[in-house]
Amino acid sequence: MITAIIVNYNSGVLLTACVASLFASSCPLKVVVSDNASSDDSLDRLELFFGGDPRLVVLRNGENLGFSGGCNKGLPHAAGDYVLFINPDCVIRPDGLERMRDIMAAHPEAGMAGCLIRNVDGSEQAGCRRFVPTPWRSFVRVLRLDRQFAGSPLFQTFNMVGTPLPTQPISVEAISGAFMFVRRSAILRVGPLDEHYFLHCEDLDWCMRFRQASYAILFVPGVEITHLKGGSLASAIFVEWHKHKGMTRFYKQFFRHQYPWALMILVITAVWLRLLLLTPQLLLRRGRVTHPDVRAAYDEYAKPWRMDASREASRSVIVSGATSQVGLFLLPRLAQAGYRVIALSRVSAPAWQAAHAGKIFWLKADIRDTASLVALPSAHCLIHLAPLAILPGQIEAFSAIGVKRVIAFSSSSRHSKASSPIAAERAFAERLVASEEALAGHCRRQGIRWTIFRPTLIYGRGMDRNVTLIRRLVKMAGFFPLLGDGSGLRQPVHADDLAAACVATLANPRAYDKAYDLSGGETLTYRAMVGRIFDSLGHRPRFLNIPLALFGPALKALSLIPRYRDFNIAMAQRMNQDLIYEHGEATRDFAYLPKKFIP
Repeated sequence: MITAIIVNYNSGVLLTACVASLFASSCPLKVVVSDNASSDDSLDRLELFFGGDPRLVVLRNGENLGFSGGCNKGLPHAAGDYVLFINPDCVIRPDGLERMRDIMAAHPEAGMAGCLIRNVDGSEQAGCRRFVPTPWRSFVRVLRLDRQFAGSPLFQTFNMVGTPLPTQPISVEAISGAFMFVRRSAILRVGPLDEHYFLHCEDLDWCMRFRQASYAILFVPGVEITHLKGGSLASAIFVEWHKHKGMTRFYKQFFRHQYPWALMILVITAVWLRLLLLTPQLLLRRGRVTHPDVRAAYDEYAKPWRMDASREASRSVIVSGATSQVGLFLLPRLAQAGYRVIALSRVSAPAWQAAHAGKIFWLKADIRDTASLVALPSAHCLIHLAPLAILPGQIEAFSAIGVKRVIAFSSSSRHSKASSPIAAERAFAERLVASEEALAGHCRRQGIRWTIFRPTLIYGRGMDRNVTLIRRLVKMAGFFPLLGDGSGLRQPVHADDLAAACVATLANPRAYDKAYDLSGGETLTYRAMVGRIFDSLGHRPRFLNIPLALFGPALKALSLIPRYRDFNIAMAQRMNQDLIYEHGEATRDFAYLPKKFIP
């Protein structure tokens, strides 16, 4: 038995790929993920893939304990003779751990071993085999004396990259903390990692202590891992600060009695001067650097696990545009109905998600980016609440992760704006029609059953651009401007009724390959609708009839404000046009019974 310990801090999609590669190992394995209070979706993704696997232990630390602290938290949960410490942005081949175990068994003098760590371009990564960076070697490296006196042992730097790779395991002074395969009995003798190092140099400290305890440290060139990098969302300055702080501690810990105090001061000053010089370019780095090879890692390691989890996929529903007005009602309804909900959004999970832990998993993803869909777990159903035009081009990608059922939202605007005097509105209606036809065609080719909803005048959570804008204007002005008598009929539909329709049609064959107009449960005039909004605010309805000659210029001026840029005279003219749609077919097929208008 081998225990792998992974310290996670906002590692995103890479954590799942790492764990998937470990679970593909050819030897018995336990994986302990020690999470340092991540705020991203990495643990949700992990649970979606492996939440039911008894080999996985997830420790949720209440704060960021750093690398050493996170590793040490995992040690009490270790089982077996060996413990692997591996970064969450690394992936390993299936036979890698078995080969490491056999090599350690053949070298009882070794307390730990590292392997050949490759960058995504295949080159050797600096640090996987190295000399200890003593103050003198660091001084040589900073002044590049190793280049001026190449071949001289006196001016040798600590980096071994570029030297010939050995053909067999060899003893080295230090290995990288990204991959440390450690004999468990040696840990009991040497002690855990030093938690005074928050990030960086704790691996060097441990290598020094292992060698002081007479253990050999092996470098195994025959075993390779890929270090994808870009795993953590920690800022570049944060990382570099702790790296330089750790190096200062390392020098003081092991070399203050071996070097003249003047040299120590010079080296430590040089360390902090280097950080000062790096700061300007570090400030330009923002966010995670995600390499395109992440997709390849998922294809190779996570994809087989995704497809193996078919029993979970059959009750899994992906909801794109999860933060939309309908989504806020839909997600809890799906969870209550027993579905495992995978909510996709470009923003972080809302606070209310905690009440549905284990049922609603909130993943940050942009469905316009096909690469981000590769990293999703398998799901049978997709409910698309984002703009319809995005979806047809991504149907193939969703089909690849097992989607066989799609419910998507169009709009009744395909009817109401088809003959608008405004060219932009007519074009919008044409795009809706084209998107609906494209979606049906793509689904048919992929063997996916589809349903399209065309709601009218959605309200319910204050996020719409109709009822909410009217309410805001009434509160601000105390009156509402009308063109004519506002006699056009309306059927506002509550977002929760649309959410209920989604749940009712998910597994209903009568709704397959159909499009439905979905209106509200009450028909009333535009004026009466606005009057009811006045009533909900406790205000007496006050209307101001404005002639067309004034309404047009007023709306044109308002459209200069970005949030109202689509306001036009056609909108005012529709106050006196009937925009009502029959939903009888929806009632017959899935018992659609919308409520009356209650703003």
